[in-house]
Amino acid sequence: MNTAATRGAPLKVLIVEDTKTITNLLQVYLMGWGLQFFDAGNGVQGLAKAREIKPDLIISDVQMPEMDGFALCAAVRADSSLHATPFLLLTSLKDEASRQRGRLVGASAFLNKPVSVDELRERVRELLKLPVKGPTGR
Repeated sequence: MNTAATRGAPLKVLIVEDTKTITNLLQVYLMGWGLQFFDAGNGVQGLAKAREIKPDLIISDVQMPEMDGFALCAAVRADSSLHATPFLLLTSLKDEASRQRGRLVGASAFLNKPVSVDELRERVRELLKLPVKGPTGR
């Protein structure tokens, strides 16, 4: 796993989300660490993009057309070149069964929508081992 301390190039974050507004918001929320963002509109595109760019983190919606976030996470975990990539699932599903399913497919973290900016930043900071001082300058 690459960390901000061990690599000169920006860390790559792949956002897989079928709503462009949410993709843009996530990028704004995570500005300040010098991350490089990539996006895909569904799980099929997300898996292809992940294989192409080898991201340092994948943030994915759960409910998407073609391939949902659970299936994408399972496919990432099954791919030898991606299996160790931290994977953050975002969903409006609030039931325990969905959280359990996320754990079963290998999600590193699970956040509910609407996403708390502070919680999102904290999870991303932990998963990428970023410095505490981040997007807010605190």
